[in-house]
Amino acid sequence: MKIRYPKLRELKEALKYIFSRPYTTKYPFGKADIHPRFRGKPEFQQDDCLACTACAEVCPPGAIEVIDDIENKKRKVIRYLDKCIHCGECERICTCKSGVKMVPEFALAVYDRKDLVDTVERELLVCEECGRPIATKKHILWLIDQLQEKGAVQLGFIVMKLEELGIAEDIKTKVSFDKRQDLFTITCPKCRHRIILYDSL
Repeated sequence: MKIRYPKLRELKEALKYIFSRPYTTKYPFGKADIHPRFRGKPEFQQDDCLACTACAEVCPPGAIEVIDDIENKKRKVIRYLDKCIHCGECERICTCKSGVKMVPEFALAVYDRKDLVDTVERELLVCEECGRPIATKKHILWLIDQLQEKGAVQLGFIVMKLEELGIAEDIKTKVSFDKRQDLFTITCPKCRHRIILYDSL
């Protein structure tokens, strides 16, 4: 049997790697070399998250829980990292594109599961008719900011009628809708009760 000698290119590659540094790292005794696109721990961005619950809707393992406190008008979104499979769907589907980020942290071993809970809390707007949640205040304000220059027929800003939002007042009876271009209506997603909004800024 005739032995095939290695090609010069293969010999060159072998000699190069014999005298080069190893690819392995000294982790956990040294810093791990993490790729920028590595999908590590998903983390709520406290300043940006709208608590719109989009991430909870698409989470495959059901690692995100939404608790609406109607009485205190608060919405709490809780992520259980011990259930998370690091798929990145929450970051992909995020409404504002900055509410959830996959940070490069991957060492999540803890002694207590309570340390693997990430929470964000927002003020909740509730329908005056049926008492069920509409959206969070931060979500509505974000929509106002997004639509202020894109509203059709010069509707202007979308401003909540609800007094607790602090930027609107009740509209009295007999308002001429033909002459007011700063009026807008939204509907409660549950009972379909119409709420009239207008720009008070």
